[in-house]
Amino acid sequence: MLTPPPGLERLADLFLYEDGGLVVVDKPAGIPSTGLALDDPRCLQFWLMRHYGGMIWAVHQLDADTSGVNVFAREKALVAAMKARMTAPTGVKTYFAVCHGSPAFEQREIDAPIGFLDAEETRLGVLQGGKSARSLVTVLERSGPFAALSVRIFTGRTHQIRIHLAHAGHPLVGEAWYRAPPCSLTPRQALHAAALRFEDGLEPAAFVAPLPADLRELLARLGFSRAAAAAW
Repeated sequence: MLTPPPGLERLADLFLYEDGGLVVVDKPAGIPSTGLALDDPRCLQFWLMRHYGGMIWAVHQLDADTSGVNVFAREKALVAAMKARMTAPTGVKTYFAVCHGSPAFEQREIDAPIGFLDAEETRLGVLQGGKSARSLVTVLERSGPFAALSVRIFTGRTHQIRIHLAHAGHPLVGEAWYRAPPCSLTPRQALHAAALRFEDGLEPAAFVAPLPADLRELLARLGFSRAAAAAW
């Protein structure tokens, strides 16, 4: 008998929205949105399909170690419609992050293209000629050599926030790929898809995922006040 991976033992408790063929889940860290195949039990999609007894499509994906708002559809036609809402200027995708360093800015837009840095297409980074990528970074709170951030992304490139923050000199706490040496302060990058809001007048208008326990513990351990966590 298959056993759900850690974090998915009570899958229904993770649902943020379920109506009209849409299923929005507060994805836990440590599990990818989708797998190498539909029968891959290591991914969230597989367990959603088992829960509903039918096909489920991922509207978008989060990194395995990024938690938060993850949108799926039970009807294939909804995938394109939801992607259009999410990528329109009225789709506001906001992440919570904890980074190394105390930024010299309160708010900064990072407009830096992202592409593969090697012919084998194994390493991503900021690359002239890469795909356009824009992120708006806002400092919520500073605590010594760390900062809590709100990051709005206008594009959805792979590892966009992780790459942009590293490029700006402020890699994520817990970052294993885009920081040298890798950060071991927490076992996953401190990144959470906190909210997806729509300013197009249509329903549903917003999905919000509360800050998970591991990031709240990290904030306390790094000396942040409750204000940063309370932002979500």
